Amino acid sequence: MTRFVLMIACVLAGCKPYERVVSYDPPLAHLPGAQSQTPAKTRPNPAAAGAPAGGRIVIENEDGTVTLISRNALQMLTHIRRLVAEDEEELFTQQILSERTKREFLERGFDPAEAFKEIKRREEDLMALLARMPMGEFTPGLYLETLGPNTFRLALYGKAAQDLNWTFVDIVIEQGVWRLRWFG
Repeated sequence: MTRFVLMIACVLAGCKPYERVVSYDPPLAHLPGAQSQTPAKTRPNPAAAGAPAGGRIVIENEDGTVTLISRNALQMLTHIRRLVAEDEEELFTQQILSERTKREFLERGFDPAEAFKEIKRREEDLMALLARMPMGEFTPGLYLETLGPNTFRLALYGKAAQDLNWTFVDIVIEQGVWRLRWFG
């Protein structure tokens, strides 16, 4: 019995738990002369994780089509701002507007492209709202509220919302892509 316990102790002494550091970037590590007991680990290549190379959010495909990347509210709002300014109704309707909103337009007897026309008509309200949330969900003082499964509201309250006709944007995540539900 003691040989068995001794053998198990020897085997267990050689085992060590598996640990893998995916990313470690200690505070102040990038200052000149900074030292750390644990070296900083770099993050994996974003291209390997499915993100576009170079952090681009507009991809021009070889066939001439354009793919808009919206992995967060900031990217989606950036696309909306640009598409409205450039009068890009088709890209807006196809790649920014959520399927739920498109379906609601169809159920009410309207073409989903009418959504773009309405936003274009209210461009002043849109730009005033976007000016108050320049960094999307990363803007200090904004609230990202959960409305339901994969449905969120990015909202302004109090003084931040003062004098605005639109104070929030509702967002839906569809197949990993952030899409516009609507403004209000």
